[in-house]
Amino acid sequence: MTERARNLIFVKLGGSLITEKSAPSTITYDAIRRIVKELKEAIERDQALSLLIGHGGGSFPHPIAQSFRTSEGFIQDTSVRGFALCQHAASTLNRILIDLMVDYAIDAVSIQPSACCIAKDGAIADFFIEPIKVCMENRIIPVVFGDCVLDTVRGCTVLSTEQIFAHLSSSIRPSRVLIFGLVGGVYTGDPQKDEKARFIPEIEIEKFNEVESYLGDSYSVDVTGGMVTKVKELIKIAKMGIECEVLSGRPGYITKALSGERGLGTIIKPVNMRNKK
Repeated sequence: MTERARNLIFVKLGGSLITEKSAPSTITYDAIRRIVKELKEAIERDQALSLLIGHGGGSFPHPIAQSFRTSEGFIQDTSVRGFALCQHAASTLNRILIDLMVDYAIDAVSIQPSACCIAKDGAIADFFIEPIKVCMENRIIPVVFGDCVLDTVRGCTVLSTEQIFAHLSSSIRPSRVLIFGLVGGVYTGDPQKDEKARFIPEIEIEKFNEVESYLGDSYSVDVTGGMVTKVKELIKIAKMGIECEVLSGRPGYITKALSGERGLGTIIKPVNMRNKK
């Protein structure tokens, strides 16, 4: 692993963390401001730290994508309109986050997936990643996001941030992938609905089938498939030898995780660590 890879961390800010997912196009400003402040403090504390940030769409594109069935493609007369509205909503949220990061003197730039990525039947087929690489070489933080993209089979589809991270991890290898959300890890059920839902501290790739049966959909609208689909994408990353963790974005957790603390949430163990404790 190169020195840059050792210091590189992929960070996802979940849509449920930065938006009110039950209220269309509604930002949780206090949470976003606090998160950006923690990111700034982490960058200042560790000058060697390199970040690639992604975020979910939350209440901005998800309700639109669900209404127009955007992930299924150009299937009806209103599909093109839905694609345009969905992409506009996703990029609007991204712009709000970038604006705040720049205000906090974080050198971040937007990388719009719909402008540099093509899918084939719902999966990434081609992604022009050179701008991302050049950004990181110059200590600029690229910020990607869950987006709707053109698809050579369906016409269009929706890509999650986890799908984008899994694709990028094969060529831009981070040391860790951190998925921050409203819920503090992976549970046997939705902890916001089921009091009996049990926290899963660790997922081993070989035993994922045992865990999969417990996992359900997200507690709110999520056209990218909910927790099951997210974990499956993280399993792909873990198979590359990269540690992943799903954890809460509550105050202080971003600071702790970026300073190297582990076990704050659910760890998905990479292949090269599966026999280690």
